[in-house]
Amino acid sequence: MSAERFYWPLVLATLACAATTVVASQLLQVFDLSNVVGLFLFTVVLVALCLGRVAGAWTALLSVASFDFFFVTPRFSFAVSDAQYLFTFVLILAVALVTGQLAAQLRLKARVATAGEHHAVAVARVARELSGALRVDQISAICSGTIAPLFAARVALVLPDSKNELACVHLEDFVDTSIAQWSYDHVQPAGISTPTLPGASALYLPLKAPMSTRGVLAVRIDETARPSEPADRRLLEACCSLIALALERTHFVEIAQDTLVRMEGERLRSALLAAVSHDLKTPLTAIRGLAETLEQTPDFPAAERVGMSRAIRMQSESLHRLVTNLLDLARMQSEGVRLNKEWNDLGEVVGSALARLFDGLAAHEVRTQLAPDLPLIELDAIAFERVLVNLLDNAAKYTPAGTRIVIRSSVADNTLHLFVEDNGPGLPGLNAEHLFEPFTRGIKESSISGVGLGLALCRTIVAAHGGTIRAQRLTPHGVRFEICLPIGTPPEIEQEIFA
Repeated sequence: MSAERFYWPLVLATLACAATTVVASQLLQVFDLSNVVGLFLFTVVLVALCLGRVAGAWTALLSVASFDFFFVTPRFSFAVSDAQYLFTFVLILAVALVTGQLAAQLRLKARVATAGEHHAVAVARVARELSGALRVDQISAICSGTIAPLFAARVALVLPDSKNELACVHLEDFVDTSIAQWSYDHVQPAGISTPTLPGASALYLPLKAPMSTRGVLAVRIDETARPSEPADRRLLEACCSLIALALERTHFVEIAQDTLVRMEGERLRSALLAAVSHDLKTPLTAIRGLAETLEQTPDFPAAERVGMSRAIRMQSESLHRLVTNLLDLARMQSEGVRLNKEWNDLGEVVGSALARLFDGLAAHEVRTQLAPDLPLIELDAIAFERVLVNLLDNAAKYTPAGTRIVIRSSVADNTLHLFVEDNGPGLPGLNAEHLFEPFTRGIKESSISGVGLGLALCRTIVAAHGGTIRAQRLTPHGVRFEICLPIGTPPEIEQEIFA
């Protein structure tokens, strides 16, 4: 305790005793001397409660001296003519000492209760913030931003790698990894204020979780604000436990995520193998059978030879679309969609898609209802043509011959709406949104070729253009696919001036 903090309560106690003496001298004109004793006793109790045990004892001595010197005959002398005043002096002194002791205990309990409340609030705050941490860097940020200010310290998180060798998450100059490694290996505190390497500049605390030790917390505390009280050390240990639990949770979250990814990969791989084994084998078998027929029948009629050649070409194109969808979807999922966007006329893109599927759509009635004043749209023509080809190919495969396929468009709220509709059987018993998931088909068991990647590829490409695609059942039957694309601000087209 500094000299100023020790003497200042004594000065206040002296002033309080002097003020009491002045007030008592005025009260003697009205009250008896016994009432003045009560005033001095009240002053002693008040000073002891407010300024502590030492100030209370000092006030008791001054009160007895003042009472004896100023009010007990003979006045202005410390001589006592009546023995009863000796009892009064002893009583005042005893009351002052007892009151000072009680006041000191109350002050200590109040300080402990306040510190406990502060520690509980701090632990709750740290626990709340750590409960929302999902990554190691977030936990490290909480250590630096929330835990470090509690102790006026610098805090660093030191975690093990795959070889159980520790490394600091964020490089700190005060961290000694060799001491941290010892603390991690032996699961014991090390560094300053511990029996192990007390000359170190920081304190190293192992982060012990229920399953294993997850790392070490390095704490470099300011010399002027070092927590020496047991409550502060308990708070630091509680924070270490919370950090360890958070690190263990993130560890198991990563394991669970990796497991889910592997399970999803295995599911997709199984679905891919099951679908490809059927849908690659079917066109290859047809192509082989048709080729063998042409090879073994050299005098085949020309008309039938042309028909077989056309069938081989259509099977080859179907196989080509299947393999292209597989490769494109795999590339887009791993590398993302790379678009070469330019301003295009939507009618030209639709016409190109219809030309590619001319043979496949020959058995259907195809209508286009595109407004002649459609604005230019910024898109990757090749990628968007793939979207239309997949939608039209689906309509051709899943609707009977002779059904109608309509392509129409409209513009509303700076958005282009493109519709591909058919009046086929529709989507019996299938959620329309599930159609856009990989390896999902409208009819799971069917002789129709396809692995269910076309619509998944469509959604990926449309989303890359900043648009949306959805499917909708029509009444009484049929399906409508709606593509919504932002129009943006098309460039101005210079008008040609003829002389």
